[in-house]
Amino acid sequence: MRPFVPVAAALSLGVLVGCASMTPTTEREESYAIYHVTPTDTITTRDLSDAIVTGLQNHMSEVRVDNRIPPSPLPDEPARFRLVDPFQGSNLGALAAASGGAFRVPSCDQAVMTVNADDRSMNQYGENTTFFLCLQPYKAGYHIDIYVAFSKKSGAVTPALLGATLARNVLGDSSQFLPRTIEGVVDEVKKTGAEVTLVEAYP
Repeated sequence: MRPFVPVAAALSLGVLVGCASMTPTTEREESYAIYHVTPTDTITTRDLSDAIVTGLQNHMSEVRVDNRIPPSPLPDEPARFRLVDPFQGSNLGALAAASGGAFRVPSCDQAVMTVNADDRSMNQYGENTTFFLCLQPYKAGYHIDIYVAFSKKSGAVTPALLGATLARNVLGDSSQFLPRTIEGVVDEVKKTGAEVTLVEAYP
């Protein structure tokens, strides 16, 4: 029976290459998590923002930070991130809608800090990860809103992409590491002495 093993493997590979793996496909997935942060009297907003940035720097290719003035007075309830279409009402937005596309970006109106980060380490294999975080203060503490967009391309567009497509059938894609990045951010915030609890998440 041993001579048939290579044949079976070759046939399996041929089926993969000949069917779904050959079709150029782009997929995009969104997820989010919202955490409540209860700081001590000695923890400042800067301590929390620095911890968030450090957590992202350990996992991402590029981090861009925007520090802002806190709202006054502080709201009784925490604000929540929302997804907005920056081109809504414009010709570009109308063109995207007509072609079946949509372009939404996360926004936090009352945040004292927003962070955009990208992981481009898997770009050559058709995968890209974008993180958006915001630190939102309110009277009882802070909320950290984390929004993640992951996209991947598959198919026989290039030899590298075809190889990555076949490998994903066995190893999975890099989206499996997204929880590790989020946990890294949470761990850094906890190092400040703050209490961090999960409020809401999807999926």
